[in-house]
Amino acid sequence: MNKILTLCLATLFAAPTLAADGGFNPDGKAPPPEDQKDGYRAVTDNQQLNTAHQLAQLSTGTWVTLQGNIIRQTGKKTWELRDRTGTVQLQIDDGVWQGQEVKPDDLISVNGTLLRHGKNLLIDVKKLHLL
Repeated sequence: MNKILTLCLATLFAAPTLAADGGFNPDGKAPPPEDQKDGYRAVTDNQQLNTAHQLAQLSTGTWVTLQGNIIRQTGKKTWELRDRTGTVQLQIDDGVWQGQEVKPDDLISVNGTLLRHGKNLLIDVKKLHLL
């Protein structure tokens, strides 16, 4: 009985260490902007893919979809995404990663809302997909 209890407790405490946290892994090098390839996009015809350059023309609260590479972490929950037209800051909460590990050379798609802080633009990311 004690052996079974010990085994159950060991399994219980070991399970969280085996779960993947995901998030950004800075290993790897992002491709140059001109070499970024279109990946498979799970979007419908009525969804528009935005670019970092277009964001300045959009209003706060606009739902946006971008593709690119996360090239670096800029704060505790902020990262910089680069696409073919420029860069933009992303705010990504821990739950959005959903165990995915993203490296600078991974092409990703993000969906979220556009926020403005003065002249700075920020995307509050709600969904993140590896392509």
